[in-house]
Amino acid sequence: MPTLEDSPLTTRPTRRMIDWRRTQRRFATRRKRDRWTLIAAVIGIVLAGCERKPAADVRGTNDEVPRGAPIEARAITNGFVSNAAPSFVPADFSKPDLVEGDVIQLSWDKLSGFKFDVYEVYSETNSGRALLKSDDTIPPQILAYDGKSVTVSGYILPLRVQRGLTKEFLLLRDQGTCCFGQRAQINHFIRVKLGAGVKAETGIPYQVSGKLRVGEIMIQGYLTGIYRLDASEVREAVGW
Repeated sequence: MPTLEDSPLTTRPTRRMIDWRRTQRRFATRRKRDRWTLIAAVIGIVLAGCERKPAADVRGTNDEVPRGAPIEARAITNGFVSNAAPSFVPADFSKPDLVEGDVIQLSWDKLSGFKFDVYEVYSETNSGRALLKSDDTIPPQILAYDGKSVTVSGYILPLRVQRGLTKEFLLLRDQGTCCFGQRAQINHFIRVKLGAGVKAETGIPYQVSGKLRVGEIMIQGYLTGIYRLDASEVREAVGW
């Protein structure tokens, strides 16, 4: 004699629920993958500037082979752009940070005051897509900021906007990160997440406060940055 558990009235909704959950998981995975691809593309544009050179032709190997020169800044001389290697000012780590309450007022002089070049790597195992990697290391003085509460000022480049509120963005050291001024280095920006979101305008500097994480950020084998910040507050920077 069939029981209530064997009834189609109970089994069919359960099967539909399972199928619905599987579909939801597939769509969630696809959205996450697409968002990662978009973030990697935006960061690639920021690092490469507006000009991209044709990649070298690599054939006959499945190994990862570096191609092209390291992505470096272009110095500006007398109004003309030069492809000379960037000259960064080494950070003075002996200089104490300004601390307000328990929050470190962290400057770009330290965040970007060290060499961290990146280069493209061609890999047959990655659908032919070039990856971004680096042979440089993050100084221990910078790693010491990992997990600390900081405030950093900069310019916002939106990555994810919902209903007019920017919830994920790159905090840029300056406005010359793309197309104008020196080409950005990977230690010239911070990837920021802000749950509540903010109505951000371009060309206006902002102060962003939150917990800083330091370390190589890899998305699908692609180096997308070394800084990320879980923001608790974003406000316009006054006098910056």
